[in-house]
Amino acid sequence: MTLALIPAAGKSTRMGRPKLSLPLGDRTILDHVINALQQASIEHILVVIGPHVRELGPLAESAGAHVLLLPEETADMRATVEAGLRWLEERFRPRDEDTWLLVPADHPTLDPAIVRQLLKVRAANQDYSTVIPTHRGKRGHPAAIAWKHVEGIKRLPSGLGLNAYFRQQTAQTLEMPVESAMVLCDLDTPEDYGEINRRAAH
Repeated sequence: MTLALIPAAGKSTRMGRPKLSLPLGDRTILDHVINALQQASIEHILVVIGPHVRELGPLAESAGAHVLLLPEETADMRATVEAGLRWLEERFRPRDEDTWLLVPADHPTLDPAIVRQLLKVRAANQDYSTVIPTHRGKRGHPAAIAWKHVEGIKRLPSGLGLNAYFRQQTAQTLEMPVESAMVLCDLDTPEDYGEINRRAAH
């Protein structure tokens, strides 16, 4: 079983408006992310949203994803992800060897081929429990992670983010070099949005 978790409870402060509902071509940013995962045959996709962006719920559901609406805003990305992991665990009871993808919601250049490649590499390298795409030595998105790491994330001391946990997992992490710089692409500012739109138009 493969699950995808899309944390979408941020405030888009640098963008100045809710970025995930912005149009990109004939779809919203969020729709692009969900559609790419569907093209990669991901079985279950969960979008976690906060009460301040509840308008994303219908967008995600109409695109075919599950939605978890949090009752209050979360303090950070880790809290959002943990809420999503609890929901997935209660709903689908994943096994330790199952894979979940941590997918940034502001990653509209997500490539289904790279997602499929990540899952193929993870299945072929059982000594590694996390696979991360890289471009020219820089780590990108998304990460393919064995479900067994969920317990470790839960035990992480408060105040530490997810990156702190995964920095402890170097021996179990396999970096997968890719040609596409799009794995590094985030949508944070109006300038990022303009550049992604320009690329989409070509």
